[in-house]
Formats: sequence, structure tokens, C-alpha cells
Amino acid sequence: MHAVIAALPVVADSNPILPATNELIVGIIAFVVLYVVLNRLAFPRASQALKERTENIEGKLEHAERERQRADELLQQYKERLASAEGEAQRIIEEARANAERLRKELAAKAEAEADRVITRGREEIQAERDRAVRALQGEVGKLAVELASRVVGDSLDREAQLRLIDQYIDQLGDFTQAGALTSRREDGSGAS
Repeated sequence: MHAVIAALPVVADSNPILPATNELIVGIIAFVVLYVVLNRLAFPRASQALKERTENIEGKLEHAERERQRADELLQQYKERLASAEGEAQRIIEEARANAERLRKELAAKAEAEADRVITRGREEIQAERDRAVRALQGEVGKLAVELASRVVGDSLDREAQLRLIDQYIDQLGDFTQAGALTSRREDGSGAS
């Protein structure tokens, strides 16, 4: 190769910027040899390393994208579960409110029924006590009437006559008592007999 370079004519430098022709030829040959060596040895390895690195980066990007999609799915599931839980909580609250209202109404109805029962029982007891008092009073009045009649007549009546007189007096007193009870009920406003 040196022989080729030496055989080339040397041209006088007319331009100081351009290299000499023999230097230019040597530079071109060295570049071609270097390019061939690099093309056969270094470029394939560099291309392979670049390709592997690109695949690695793309794989990591794909993995990151899959993870992001999975995270989005989990977030959506979480939101759905949260909405479902909120709906369930709202349903439970409404059910509890309805149960409380139903229980309140039941208790109010029971209390009202119990109050009515107590009032009715009280009225019945009052009526029974009034009836007992009237009977006792009728008996006492009957005895007093017989005693008074005996004094008026001057002699005592026989047992049969006494009983007849007592019964007549009680019947009359009962009629007056019923008339008085009706009058007092009308005044109370019940009007029931």
C-alpha cells in the first residue's frame, strides 16, 4: 500500500485548506477499512445491545401499562363496592327507620288499648260499686221503712207483709235510682244506658 501512495504524484498545494491528494487517498482508504471492520464487528454488537435495550424498555412500558390497567380495574371495583356499601347502608338505615316507626305505632296502639282497657275497667268497677251501694242503701231504706211503717201502724207486721212492703219500696226506689242514673249520665255526656 505504501507503494501505491508513493507512486501517486505529488501536486503542489494550491489551496491551504484542502489536504494533499496522497493524504486524502490514505484517509479515504483508512476510513473504508475502519468502516468495514466496525460494520462487521462493532455495529452488529451495538445494534444488538440497542435492540435489547429497546425491547427491555418496551417490555417495562408494557408491564407498566398492564399494571396501570389493573390498578384502574381495582379502582373501579373499589368504587363499585363503595357505592354498593353506601347503598346497603342507606337501605339498612331506611329499614331501621321503618322498623322504629312501626314499633312506635305498635307501642302507641298498645298504650292506647291499655288506657282504654283501664278506663273501661274503672268504669265497670265504679258501676259495680254504685250498684252495691244502691243495693245496700235499698236494704237499709227497706228496714227503715218497715220500722217506720210498724210505728205508724202501731203494731208490727208479720214477716210476709214486711217482705212485700220492702219489695214494693225497693222497686219504687229502683225506679227512682234508674231515673237519677239516666239523668247523671246525660249530664256526663255519655248518654249510654
